[in-house]
Amino acid sequence: MIPLTFALIGDLFPFDQRGGKLGLVFAAMEGGMAAGSAGGAILEPFVGWRSLFVGTAVLAALVLWRLHPYGALFDTAKLEKLPNIRQVFSGYSQILASFRGQRTYAYVLWNGIYHSGVYTWLGLYLSQRYNMDALSIGLTILGYGIPGLLLSSLIGRAVDRWGRRWLIPSGLIMAALAGIVMIFDIPPTATTIAVLVLSLGYDLTQPLFVGIVTDLGDDNNLGQTMGLKVFTLFTGFGVGSLIFGELLRFGFGLSLAIFGGLQLVFGAIAVPLFWQEVPSRLRSD
Repeated sequence: MIPLTFALIGDLFPFDQRGGKLGLVFAAMEGGMAAGSAGGAILEPFVGWRSLFVGTAVLAALVLWRLHPYGALFDTAKLEKLPNIRQVFSGYSQILASFRGQRTYAYVLWNGIYHSGVYTWLGLYLSQRYNMDALSIGLTILGYGIPGLLLSSLIGRAVDRWGRRWLIPSGLIMAALAGIVMIFDIPPTATTIAVLVLSLGYDLTQPLFVGIVTDLGDDNNLGQTMGLKVFTLFTGFGVGSLIFGELLRFGFGLSLAIFGGLQLVFGAIAVPLFWQEVPSRLRSD
């Protein structure tokens, strides 16, 4: 669903207008993910994890049922001939042939590693640091989706107007500082603010990477560029949670220091690497 949604936006809107549209999509995505994470943590003690799984499946089935009458809206022309394996990998090679593509996918991967590493273990962090119960943890984690829900559309419009060269490094550094702050003995309120800042750092990076990815391929391989982007991001999610979990043998302080320090480095390097990511009307500057 996610790569097809991004590809559809790439089909419907020119590059300099995609920021705002992608912002709306990410606002819905992050709001839903945060509500789901927090809702699961809040409801699990009362209904059990099995009921959460069943309830999610039932709700998804209801959405599918309601969309069924409108299925024609999502139909597209069928390919006369499916590409073979060689053609598929040739398409991926073309996507990664340019420095712009290599740089963008590398940052997508790392950003996924960082955010997943920190976010996945937030519940354990809050439990160990503040002895929070499930309800308090759920409400704190909910903050991760609030900036995206409220600001993604505004960020998207800013991208369309001024470009990405300052916003991406700012988002990377912002997320790094949010993780580093949690190393220290800060009150729960400060941790909640750090979670909000961490989320805002994600909102200033991943949607902007998606916009660049939509401009890497042509109309014939836009689906591949989106599929590779989502594959790279979710690979980063898995790798990040795994690595951070292994580092937790040495404590949250060291884990956050390593992840936050690397994120700071990536943020500083991003300034020259993304300097040309501005709307076409500004590139002469």
